[in-house]
Amino acid sequence: MNTPDQDIVLRAMEDARRILGEYIAPGPRDATTTVHRLIAVLDRDEVVQALDRMKRRRTIRLVE
Repeated sequence: MNTPDQDIVLRAMEDARRILGEYIAPGPRDATTTVHRLIAVLDRDEVVQALDRMKRRRTIRLVE
């Protein structure tokens, strides 16, 4: 069962994979636009905060 943080991160990863899939598809490519789109997805506050919480939980488990 996924936690809400895992769901947020998984959605971001799915969005990032879709963006990269569009970039590698045949046809014209714009690397700058692709990078901007990836940043927009992966650098969202909710994604960054979810990753921070997940990392903290993992660190706490390692210490316990």
